[in-house]
Amino acid sequence: MEDYIIFTIGDNYYALSVASIQRIIQVPSVTAIPNAHPMVEGMMSYEDRVIKVANFRAMMGMESFEESATGKSQKLLIYQTENAFFGIKVDQIEDIKSLDCSTLKHVDRLEANVSFVEMNGVIEIDDKLVNVIKSVTLPMKEREYNGNINGE
Repeated sequence: MEDYIIFTIGDNYYALSVASIQRIIQVPSVTAIPNAHPMVEGMMSYEDRVIKVANFRAMMGMESFEESATGKSQKLLIYQTENAFFGIKVDQIEDIKSLDCSTLKHVDRLEANVSFVEMNGVIEIDDKLVNVIKSVTLPMKEREYNGNINGE
């Protein structure tokens, strides 16, 4: 059993290991980065560092978030692994649950954005299918999404 943060993007549920999340905060002011990858929303100051902020909606190919009538605002997961340290903007935090990953159902690898979000599989929680994320990689270069820069 391992603890996971369950969050939403639109009507979809995702789980990310608590071990890779340093903190959950309100989304602060983010400064745009010129020529950044479209999935990188910008940068922000965090604990005497400047870190990049990835928009998980963009990573999943979804439209921008619009605040609902309930006034709920997006959250920022401070994601930290051995090789990564950045913010991930998500719609809502739903829960923290202990999951038995031996019960994961593996699904065919999706073609979209596989180089940025690696899925472990799907698990059913409270009659909802939850996508369990193995890792998230921050797009670093324009080439990673375009392949055709300045007419090359």
